[in-house]
This record gives sequence, C-alpha cells and structure tokens, in this order.
Amino acid sequence: MVFDIDYLNQLIVNGIEENSELEYKSAAALQRDDKKITEVTKDVSAFANSNGGILIYGISEDRTNRHLPGNIDPVDRKAISKEWLEQILNARIRPRIHGIKIHVVTIADGKVVYILEIPKGETAHQANDKLYYRRHNFSVESMFDSEIRDVMARQKAPQIKIHFDVTKKPNIMTAPRGEQMLHQQRPVLYFLNVHIENVGKMYATYINIVLTLPERIVNFICDEGENTTKQIQLDNKVRDLIEPPDDNRSMVFLRDMNKPKQYGTARNEPLLPGMKMTLKSFPLYIENIEDGDVLRWTLHADNAEPQTGELEFDQIAII
Repeated sequence: MVFDIDYLNQLIVNGIEENSELEYKSAAALQRDDKKITEVTKDVSAFANSNGGILIYGISEDRTNRHLPGNIDPVDRKAISKEWLEQILNARIRPRIHGIKIHVVTIADGKVVYILEIPKGETAHQANDKLYYRRHNFSVESMFDSEIRDVMARQKAPQIKIHFDVTKKPNIMTAPRGEQMLHQQRPVLYFLNVHIENVGKMYATYINIVLTLPERIVNFICDEGENTTKQIQLDNKVRDLIEPPDDNRSMVFLRDMNKPKQYGTARNEPLLPGMKMTLKSFPLYIENIEDGDVLRWTLHADNAEPQTGELEFDQIAII
C-alpha cells in the first residue's frame, strides 16, 4: 500500500469510517506538553496491544458524523518533527514497539500528515502513564489483568502471515485430435498462490486456512456474474512419496511404471521461525473477476488467536 496524498483523499472521498484498525487525529493531537504526549502513547500502545493498525495525525474527524474523516488538518513539521515523534514513541512506551513505520505526506510548505503504521505487538506495551490499553471498536480502554496476561502470552504462540500472488504461465495444453476442450483455450493460464510465513519466534505445527471467494473465479463452469461463493480449506499436511528399494531400480521402474505412486501417511510439515511455505496454487479464471471482488480468509495456527482478513483481487500482485 502506498501512503500518499491520494491515499488520504480516497479515505475522505469514500468516507472510510474509523474502526479497530484505523483512527484519525487532528493536528492538535500532537503537542509537546505531557498530557498530549501521554495520549499519543496510549493510542499507539493500544494499537500494538490489539491487532495493530493505522493511526493518522493530520485528518480531522467530521463534525456532524463521528468517526468519519473530515478534512486534511496538517501538522506543522517545524513544531512536531518526525524525529521528535519517533523519540517519544521509543522513550515513553515500554517495552519499545519494534516495527513502527512513520510515513510523512507533504501537504504544503512545512505542513505534513503523519501516518503511523503500527504492528501487532509481540507482548503487552505500557503507555507513559504506566497503564496498559487496548482498542475496542472506536475507543481506547484500559486492560484488565487477564487481558494483559493474554497479550503477554503472544510470544508463546506462532505468528503466521499469509501472502497471495498470481502467476501467469503459457498454456501448453492442446486438445487431442477429434476431441473438444471443455473450455476455451487460453494463451495464458493464471494461478492463485497462497504462501505462509512464520514471523514469530515459535514454530507452528498445525496450520489451517479457510479461503472464501466468488465461485466463478475458480470454477469455469459457473456463469460470469454469478455471486455464489466457494470455501477452500488449506493446511500444512504433506504425504511423502514411498520410493522402491535401490537394488535393481531399472527393473522395478519398468515393472511399476504403470502403477499409481504410493504415498505415506499424511503428516504436518512444521513451519519454523523465519520460514516460508507455499500451501497451494490453483487455477484462477481472471476474466471472471469483477470490480469489488474480495478474497477473505481465516487462519488458525496451533494455540494462536485466529486471524481474519480480506483483500480485493485487484490488489494481488501478478508475477
């Protein structure tokens, strides 16, 4: 995602409402007095203690409709610099939140909007007032002891990220002479690839993903424009090929070349910290994709909290 002036304008034009992972703040929210600094640490730590998200300093809230963006209300860069904001976040939140990105969008001479991209924390983070906070709908609330313990336990669960891309390959399939293909031959075939990555410190043994997407995108028999959805379940189970003995392999091969391959019992392939894995690649009928079509997913991994997300198909990179 590109965080620029177009991104800000789209939020305002489309009336994107604040939610648990998005919040707007006017320029007045960034000041150098202790009260405002504490509020900044509360807001940022609450995102990290929840699911992370985007915090924008420089868009006012609509005066009539709460939680909707109003106008761009830029911050004076000379009074509040990016370096000062980074120093506050690093010094006043404990422990430090690693991975925060501050994107600077220049509006006019000396006027900017700060877009904070805040990751989900690996543990509970304490604000400047020595309390812990979390996001709940549109608000920031202090956390109970049990909630703090749950967040601190994140380090004991794997953290799995899911990635998607689309690859296109030449269609080398041809219909046998005298036979007709079930669907029109295409010069290029497209495949949707589902990748997972372990970005945490604990390995994952059991991974399960449920994808929900329009059926016409993955089933060529469906009519274009049909709005039924299909669920696809994926996991990290593998089955090892059982090889014949090494002695006299050529004879074994000739004898067994027409027999189906034999596989062992299904097992889970662990995903170690830092490792990536491609779970599945399946055909994608890209010509059936319509504006607004969305891919949704739910991801389960060992004892980690379930993750949900969605992505429009036009946001998936084509390789």
